[in-house]
Amino acid sequence: MKTMRMLCALALLSGTSAASWAEGEISLRNTVQKVEYFTNEQGETESRLIEAAEVVPGNELAYTITFENVSEDVVVDAGSVVITNPIPPQVIYLEDTAFGAGTTIVFSADDGSLFGTPDQLLIAGENGDRIADPSEYTHIRWTFEPTLDPGQRGSVSFRARLR
Repeated sequence: MKTMRMLCALALLSGTSAASWAEGEISLRNTVQKVEYFTNEQGETESRLIEAAEVVPGNELAYTITFENVSEDVVVDAGSVVITNPIPPQVIYLEDTAFGAGTTIVFSADDGSLFGTPDQLLIAGENGDRIADPSEYTHIRWTFEPTLDPGQRGSVSFRARLR
């Protein structure tokens, strides 16, 4: 089997689309769904994801990127699937909602120039630097740490509120 190192970049705006990267070895698919909250029979609040056909300011949206090694014989190197996703300007990132099993997650608050963990993101202010508020994040980057075998897939996600 061959091995490959790759870098993926993806912009999520709305709807669903698919893209292929690195000579067709990695397939990316993104979805945007509306989060609907309801009360179950036990009186507890639950959520479900529904089609985001109609959204209004204040609605919560769930963004999911699914990646798959569509190759029949190429193993993608550990740590080389890197998905960098701008946070659309129409939404505000919701704190602690970025997720991806087997990934390292970092953020940017300066349009993708510098990335770091939330405690490393600094914004220059009149009284010195301060930690960026999650509502100021502009990008999220996931690095998938394991190898990605042929046919294997994974997903990363985050939630945001429509401005």
